Amino acid sequence: MGQRIGNVGLLNLMNATEESLQDIERINNIGMVLYPKEKAHLLPKLNAGNIGYCVELPEGYQVVNSDVHVDQAYLRSLREGLRLFVNGNLIIEHDVQAEELKESLLELKVNGKIYSPGRLTGSLFHLISHGAMDVESYEGEELRFENGEFELTNAYLHSAETAIRLTVNGKLKLHADLDLDLFQQKIHQIEVNGVIILYALQETAFYKKTGSLTSAKVEVIPEGYLQLTKPMRLNSRSIKRFHGKKLYTKKPVIIEADVTREAFSIAAIHSTSIVVCPEEIEDLVYETCPSLDTEVLSYEDRFLFIEGEERWTNEQLEALQHPTAFIVEGMLTLGSDVSSEVLLSKVKTLDIFGAVVVENAALKGSLQQLMRVNTGVIEDDHKKGIGSSLGNLGELML
Repeated sequence: MGQRIGNVGLLNLMNATEESLQDIERINNIGMVLYPKEKAHLLPKLNAGNIGYCVELPEGYQVVNSDVHVDQAYLRSLREGLRLFVNGNLIIEHDVQAEELKESLLELKVNGKIYSPGRLTGSLFHLISHGAMDVESYEGEELRFENGEFELTNAYLHSAETAIRLTVNGKLKLHADLDLDLFQQKIHQIEVNGVIILYALQETAFYKKTGSLTSAKVEVIPEGYLQLTKPMRLNSRSIKRFHGKKLYTKKPVIIEADVTREAFSIAAIHSTSIVVCPEEIEDLVYETCPSLDTEVLSYEDRFLFIEGEERWTNEQLEALQHPTAFIVEGMLTLGSDVSSEVLLSKVKTLDIFGAVVVENAALKGSLQQLMRVNTGVIEDDHKKGIGSSLGNLGELML
C-alpha cells in the first residue's frame, strides 16, 4: 500500500516521472497542478479526489511559491531573461517606471493577485504577456500581507505611518480592546482569505473596510462574552474565577464531579463544542447554553475524556472500579483481547467525536449498545492499512 496524502495546495510535476508517482496511493484534494507539456500524460495517473485546476508551464520557468515584490532595483539588477511562475501575489512597488516595465527582462505568470500603482496597470502586459490578470491598483497606502494566525492590535496600527491595505491569508482576529477610531484612521482596506474572528461591537467598523468576503468565514463573539481559546477543565476551586461570567468557546468545557449546584455560577456558555458535566447540574448547564450547537454530555459517577491516542486492553478495562462514561475526542483503540462482557460492564456510555478503532470486529455490536453521540468514526484495525500517510502540504514536488 502506498502513501496517502490529505490535501496539497500546489502539486509540482515539473520534474516528475512515472516512478515518482508510483508510491502515491491517493491525494484527497489538490488546489493546483503544475506540469510541462511533455509530462501531460502523467495527469491521468494521479489518483486525486478533486483538482482545482491544471497549469501547463512552458519550458524555462522557475516556480516561486510566495509573494514577489518588484521594485526599481530588482528590475535594474537583471542581466538576462528571467521567467517566473509566481504562486502568490505580485506587488509592483511605487518607484517602478512604465518604461522600465516595457524594457524589462522579466517574464511572469501569476497565480494570485497583482497589486500595482494605478499609473502602471496599463503597462503590466509587458511583464505578463499571456494568461488572466487579477489586478488591484493602489496609491498612497501601505501594503501588508500576513499569513497564518494574525491578531490585529492597537500596537500594530500605531506602527503604520500611512493607511494600510491589509491582506490576511489564514485567521484574522480583532483584539477585544481594539481602538475603533484608530482602526478607522489606519486601515484603508482589509481582505481576508480564511477566518475572521471579531466582537459584535466591532462588526460595523470592520465591514466598512472590507470588499467581498466570499473567501472568508466570519465568526462573531457576542457582546459581553469572554473568549476561551483552549479546552477548559473546571473544578470546585477553578470555577470561581468565572463567577457571573459569560463564556464563548469552540473548545470542550469539562466540569468535574466536585462542582455542586451551589458552586456552578457561570452566567452563560456559548459553545460550538461540548460541555461535559455531572448529572446533578445538567439542567443548570442547559439553562446557561443559548446555542443549539452546544452538545451537553452528562455523566453519573466517572468519566474519561480521551484527547490524544490511547490503546485500552481488557485488563485495563477490568481495573476500572465503576462503570465509566467514555468521551473520545481523539483516537481510542480497543485491543484484540477486549471482550464484549467486560466492555458492557465497564463502559457506561460512549460519545465519539474522533475515532474508535477495534482490533476485534465482533465488538462493533457491543459499541452500538453503549453509543450516545457519534459524530466521529468506528473502524476495524485492518482497515487502517499499512501505508504511510501525510496531512496537509502547501507544496509537493514529485
